[in-house]
Amino acid sequence: MIFQEQPLALRNATPIAKGGNRLVFPHPTNPDWLIKVMKPEVASGRYGEGGTWFRRNRRYGHYILFMREIREYVAACASHGGSAPFVHKITGLVDTDLGLGLVMEAARDAEGNLAPTAAKLIFEGRYDDRAAAALERFLADILESNVVFADLHERNIVYARGKDGEDRFIMIDGLGSSTFLPFKMWIRAINLRSKRKRIERLRKRIAGRLAAYRAGNPIP
Repeated sequence: MIFQEQPLALRNATPIAKGGNRLVFPHPTNPDWLIKVMKPEVASGRYGEGGTWFRRNRRYGHYILFMREIREYVAACASHGGSAPFVHKITGLVDTDLGLGLVMEAARDAEGNLAPTAAKLIFEGRYDDRAAAALERFLADILESNVVFADLHERNIVYARGKDGEDRFIMIDGLGSSTFLPFKMWIRAINLRSKRKRIERLRKRIAGRLAAYRAGNPIP
């Protein structure tokens, strides 16, 4: 837990990214960190009075998504003897005026900008042979690991420059099992089959984006 006297003020700040359930903000005092928070409308609607009985009475409430991600990140660290290079590094938790925030290390490209997603890389014509090779390494790494993920697509992996100077793809969202009975966590064969299916789907989506770019109709 990262402690501070007052909750960080994010309510009037502009998020740098939006997902279906969460918002991502730059950390107000540390440029090396990002903060994920739950969207207020999701917290109150899906997990509050407007949600189902089951969701309203979950022990972790709307922070169940954080728990899934943290649990899987710890599992990745345990199996790799440290931070797995293909997973977004979690730094801690912090209080904000939008509720609990998950603090992540900011993944950046060679120029120091926030690392682009695979989708953005293709859209901008920057998906070259090196990026393609990096993607293959990333896919091989996640297949060999016991990491469980709920989603994999070209918008939740980014092309980042590591501290070792190597460019690699990193998964920034979608970690953990989203099912009530987490069979993928219990049975490696089920997890492996699921990952292979999602990888094949990702390959097709990337191939479609590359074809659209080459045809002069890039997909944003």
